[in-house]
Amino acid sequence: MTEADSANGFQIEGADIEAKTITQEIQVRSRVRQEEALARGLDHEAYAKGIYPLPADAVFSRGLYEAVGQAGFGADKVNTELELTETRLPLVGGLVHRFRAAIHELVLFYLDQFEARQVRFNEQTARALAIMVQDLEAEVRDLRARLAELEDIQE
Repeated sequence: MTEADSANGFQIEGADIEAKTITQEIQVRSRVRQEEALARGLDHEAYAKGIYPLPADAVFSRGLYEAVGQAGFGADKVNTELELTETRLPLVGGLVHRFRAAIHELVLFYLDQFEARQVRFNEQTARALAIMVQDLEAEVRDLRARLAELEDIQE
């Protein structure tokens, strides 16, 4: 595996794997999904990019719904991992490396506690935001219905 392959984090191993066959299968499945989306009246390209159709009764802009969705989706995406660079000291390198690893593990222990609290806060904030948007939608619909009633009375 080349350095570029390891940077991408994608590796396929096996003597019986043919890249051409896999590529053809991906293309066939992609065409099928595009046809299914078209049959349902959906924009497949927008759907693939994460741009979902707004409901017919949407009250607010697409941007607000997408932002609320992203806030909920990313609420638990807090993570720190151990990353150590290699020590190149001839005699004491192994000892220094073990010491650094122990210190990093200690730091990660405390960071994990902080991250857990942050994730809980993020989830509750995203949940509260989604509930507020739902409540505002209901209120806007109610106010629009009242306004329509008043306009009908005046006519």
